[in-house]
Amino acid sequence: MPDPHHDITQTNYNKFLSTGLSNLGLHRYFDQCFQESIDHYRMYPCWACVECLRGGMHTFGWGTKPASCSVCNTASIYQIATFQARASIVGKAFEQAATLLLEQSYDIKLQSSPRRNNPTHDLELPGRVAIELKGSPASVTNPDGSKTHLDRPGLERSDTRKKAFANATRFRESRPQTHFYIVSNAVPQELVGHWDQHVSGIFNVTRVDRLQSLADQLLAL
Repeated sequence: MPDPHHDITQTNYNKFLSTGLSNLGLHRYFDQCFQESIDHYRMYPCWACVECLRGGMHTFGWGTKPASCSVCNTASIYQIATFQARASIVGKAFEQAATLLLEQSYDIKLQSSPRRNNPTHDLELPGRVAIELKGSPASVTNPDGSKTHLDRPGLERSDTRKKAFANATRFRESRPQTHFYIVSNAVPQELVGHWDQHVSGIFNVTRVDRLQSLADQLLAL
C-alpha cells in the first residue's frame, strides 16, 4: 500500500503555510496531518461490548468506552484503536510533517535515521544533529462527527517524555560531540527552554518563535 503521508503533508502545507508561517497555521497544519492519517487508516478511537458480541449483537461506539454497556449493562467493554495502536501512524505523520516544514520553509534537508534495533532518534544531520520527534494529536474527529479528546498529546505524556530523555542520554553518551534535539507539537510549561548535558534543546514546532529558533540552530551547525 502506498504511503499516504507525503501527499497529506504536502497538501496541508500548501493549504495552511505556503503563504507564510503563523501559530494558527502551524496548529492547523499538524492537526490536519494527524486527522487525515487517522482517516486513511481508519484508526478512530472506538469500543465494543464483548458480552453483546457473544449474544449476536454488534454493540459498539465511537470514542472512549463507557463504564457499562447501554444494551446489556455489563462492564465487558474494551477499547479498540488505543494510543498504542495509533502511535506508529501519528508518529509517521508528525515525522513527515516536520520534515517537509523544515525543508520547504527553511531549506533544511533532514535525513531519516538509520533503522536499526532500538533507534534513539528519528531524523538527523549526519555527524552533527539527532532529532527525536514526539508528536501526537490532542483530539480525533470520529466518523459520526463527534470529537474524542485524547489524553496528554506530545511531550505532555510522561512516558513519552521519559523515553525521549532516555534516548538523548543513550545517544549523547556514544556521540558527545553531536547535538540532540527533541521536537514536539505539545511541550509542557516546565520543559519550555529546557536543556541539559544530553538534551541540546526542546522545540514546539506549532509556535513560530520556537520553530525559528530550531531552524536557526540547525542552520548554524
